[in-house]
Amino acid sequence: MKVIKFKLSGLRNEEWFRFLTEFRDLIIHFTADAIGLNKLYAEFIILFLKADKLLLVLRKSAYTHELELADQKRDDLFRGFYEVVKGSLKQPGEAKQKAAERLFVLLGGYRTAVLSESYAAESAALYNLLEDLGGTYEADVTTLGVTDWVTAISQAEQAFLSVSEARADESFAKPKNDLKLVRSQLDVFYTAMTGVLDAQLLADGLGGNIAVDPEELDDELHLDDDPPPPHEFHGNIPYNFVVAWNEHVKKYRNLVSQRAGRRHKTDAPDA
Repeated sequence: MKVIKFKLSGLRNEEWFRFLTEFRDLIIHFTADAIGLNKLYAEFIILFLKADKLLLVLRKSAYTHELELADQKRDDLFRGFYEVVKGSLKQPGEAKQKAAERLFVLLGGYRTAVLSESYAAESAALYNLLEDLGGTYEADVTTLGVTDWVTAISQAEQAFLSVSEARADESFAKPKNDLKLVRSQLDVFYTAMTGVLDAQLLADGLGGNIAVDPEELDDELHLDDDPPPPHEFHGNIPYNFVVAWNEHVKKYRNLVSQRAGRRHKTDAPDA
């Protein structure tokens, strides 16, 4: 038994915060002490409350949702471009293979900044990337036939900047704290906390299957209701926590998968 792996980066801000709220609520019901997360939870909750305040501020902006959609668009296009280049590494023809190899290395160097940094840092990274694609790597872009992807990313970045400028004019007095940075910090804590849970189960000999029926345990936990106090659960509390939490992870993983399926049909630029 392990916590189901899940990339939080696929969630939109409100979805992401609901996900972590459910995680926090389940920890409260089981207690951080009972599942061995006291120290990490104390630091996690500080960032969690900071994210809550930032979201409250951001919700007041008429441009926030539009900005989030524009950011998601440029992120999706970068991911799509990355996958197209990656898929071209085995194309027939040495020239295309070499062009794909050079572009794949280039995109790998920008990937973290584009997908995990603040809005401003991502814009700076995309500016530099587009400069590279239109300069040093222009021949590779042409050879691989991906000019349409470069154009689409450039247009998405310009659309984002337009919304960002409008939002800045409207909300110049709002806090400068960037929710995207807080997200990345909380995501690190989430990964660390689930890693601790996995390590505990492994140390207790519960890293694999054990003689507990998950469906029976789900019924006892009343996952659709408020969980009962820890003493009503089966013997190993961290194990019970992971069983319960994995049901939440499945729900959000399915949400992201369904959305990705829809984007796959609609987001690719025309050839």
